[in-house]
Amino acid sequence: MLRPRRLSLCYVAPGASYRRGSGHSRQVLSLARALARDAEVTVIFRRLIDEVDVPGVAVAALESDRVPASDLAPSRRALGLFVQRRASSFGMVLEGSWPMSGKLAAWCAQRGVPAISVLDRFPSASWLGSLDVGNPWLGFRASGRYLRQASDIVAGSTAIRDAIVERWRVSSDRITVIGPAIDRTTFAPKDQTEARRRLGLDPTHRIVLAADGIERGTDLAPLIEAVQRVGDPSLRLHVLGHGERRKTLERLAGPGALVTFHAPTTDEALAAHIAAADLCVSFEAGDPAFTVSECLSAARPVAVPAVEDRPPVAVRHLVTGFLVQHDVLAWIRFLQRDCPSRNNLRMMGLAAGATPIDHADRIAAAYLAVVDRAARASERPVVAV
Repeated sequence: MLRPRRLSLCYVAPGASYRRGSGHSRQVLSLARALARDAEVTVIFRRLIDEVDVPGVAVAALESDRVPASDLAPSRRALGLFVQRRASSFGMVLEGSWPMSGKLAAWCAQRGVPAISVLDRFPSASWLGSLDVGNPWLGFRASGRYLRQASDIVAGSTAIRDAIVERWRVSSDRITVIGPAIDRTTFAPKDQTEARRRLGLDPTHRIVLAADGIERGTDLAPLIEAVQRVGDPSLRLHVLGHGERRKTLERLAGPGALVTFHAPTTDEALAAHIAAADLCVSFEAGDPAFTVSECLSAARPVAVPAVEDRPPVAVRHLVTGFLVQHDVLAWIRFLQRDCPSRNNLRMMGLAAGATPIDHADRIAAAYLAVVDRAARASERPVVAV
């Protein structure tokens, strides 16, 4: 069967609300823009916290702001209404990661709507623990039953694929690994001196940039305390993002210049902060302001705190970044003794920039290949518009 010229695709992100400055929202929309060159694309977030306008892509929400709900799980009613009223109008539904991955795709399949589960984040114990839905591990375990019945699954990395196979006993031959959609034009190597001039930052400071650790489930406090105790007058920690821990962490940081917090900003300003940094820190948990892949694409080394129950990320220890135990003493030891000089960090940044990361267009092509295969398996032609 030949694929129609224009497909109708819907990417549903049940566990993610759209926010400016959200790394996950940015990657979803980057994928949507790339897919929109060959398809009619709709993205449905759990909620729209900020206004969003993406040319060529329709963006909507499962729930309104008036509906009380937990942080990551939409109501069963909201998902049910989507399946009943909207799902059949699309040729393919892509179900984004959430703590009950596989459930929405299974519901769509029951109504004859082809659907693919996309696990670009693997739910850690801390992520599940941030849910206010009774015992979230029950939903996590139920995902295995749904995913084992799926014909096609997309995993965001080989580590996530291996975790799916190990924890849910899903056959690996039904899982396709497709990396994140990174805007490699925005997150490209840039001159550090010019970036610091633009942001008004001292060119002599040793700048560490943190992306997250201010939401429930993650905690930046050990790094903040370490920066305060290291005793390096040139060391500065800049924190990007939003989250309920922010006010508490600002009180912990105090009024001095060692730690500075920044509100969510534009993609271009975010890229400038990454370019200005000597070292980036990302937990790859929750909803960080930037991701490890974006830092590597921008040729900056990344320190990844050791977080329980999370597959490894694409950082090569001592080559493109560092794996650091996440406690105060470990961070002090790292910043005082193990962290290389700024010049050596710059050399590591060159190695980080050589990390194989596909452009969003190639990522979209890989998704379309899986969509074609899944559509043929469902024996239901995709919807042309």
